[in-house]
Amino acid sequence: MKKIFKTIEKEISQLIFSIIQSYPDGSIGSRLRKKFWIKRLNLCGIKPVFKSSSGIGFPELIDIGNEFLLGNDALITAGHSEGIFIGNNVQIARGTFVHASKRNIDNINIPIMKQGTSCSKINFNNKNYSIVIKDDVWIGSKCILLTGTYLETGCVVSAGSVISGKYEPYSIIAGNPGRVIKMRL
Repeated sequence: MKKIFKTIEKEISQLIFSIIQSYPDGSIGSRLRKKFWIKRLNLCGIKPVFKSSSGIGFPELIDIGNEFLLGNDALITAGHSEGIFIGNNVQIARGTFVHASKRNIDNINIPIMKQGTSCSKINFNNKNYSIVIKDDVWIGSKCILLTGTYLETGCVVSAGSVISGKYEPYSIIAGNPGRVIKMRL
């Protein structure tokens, strides 16, 4: 009987999460998502906005600064990684995917699903992360940020870009693979 109640409790919790995540944007939906994620993130600054259908995987491994925006259908996940750091005044547009680890595929004698994952290690502020996004960064719609991404202050990532690696301050990055196409200065 105890096992049944645990299962019911878990499913109710998942149902509540589903309602909060998909609740329409507006004052109620925004407040629900804000309260939900602030409690679960390792660190979250003031005035975050989490749009409808956005999601965060392994929030206990993610540090977010002030005035952050996560767009509709965007997903950030830090599973199997060192974690993710996101600075102040960062906007991640709709449909973007931020993933801090990668699947290992090097050994052809072992099925890919059994090779596990790996991640980058970036030392920032005396702590290790797998992705670092500093202050005043805008990431356009439907981008993919992979493990090892380090965006310096003021970077702009053009819609649809796929990036990994370190980018200098105020870079405008576009393409797959992402390359600096211009400087904002």
